[in-house]
Amino acid sequence: MVRLQKWVEIIDMYLFECGLESDEWRKVIVIYGSVLLTFVVSLYAILSGRTKKWIAFTLVSSFLVAVFGWEIWMNFGLIDGQHVTVRRTDALNCAIPYQINWLTNSIVDTGVVWLGIILVNKYYNHSALPFEKFVWPAFLILFIWYMGQNIWVEMILYHNQIGSDARISWGPMMPLGPWFNPTLFNFGEREATLQAQSVWFIGTFLFYYLAIFYYRRFQGK
Repeated sequence: MVRLQKWVEIIDMYLFECGLESDEWRKVIVIYGSVLLTFVVSLYAILSGRTKKWIAFTLVSSFLVAVFGWEIWMNFGLIDGQHVTVRRTDALNCAIPYQINWLTNSIVDTGVVWLGIILVNKYYNHSALPFEKFVWPAFLILFIWYMGQNIWVEMILYHNQIGSDARISWGPMMPLGPWFNPTLFNFGEREATLQAQSVWFIGTFLFYYLAIFYYRRFQGK
């Protein structure tokens, strides 16, 4: 307990030295809090023996899709995009270093995929139906959740980092890159763009496919 408190104090000191503004504090808390929650829930599921193989494989695969599908590309601006350090303030670059930014975001993405699976399971009362085959109601639940959270991320959480005048690299899950990136809709001065939203539009199909594939492979175990 003493060691844990010491680590908390060290983290607090480290973050305070970054000189974060109030809105930047909220972003940092959301990101690190989401990472911590994903780890805690994962650890509980593993230790309690409640982790099913098909879910574990779906989540590991989803993590890899997030890393190599868009997070690495967006983080380092690999193809005609701005490096994440250019799109953020010095304070945010201090609080969430670019060396781990792609990793923290990918972990949060995996948590988002997991929560989508949980929502479908709850809606179908843990029936095998939505994962034995493609069914539209299950897909729509995933689509609404995945796209809804991504719109919030672009327009609220990461505004000016992936929206507005930010130039994001091409990536496999963003096939049109920054070269064709129209604004889909606006909310005040905030906007949702095709490039940023294409990630989870494509991702909804892909993550649902992975869930069905692994559910069948491991027969729901």
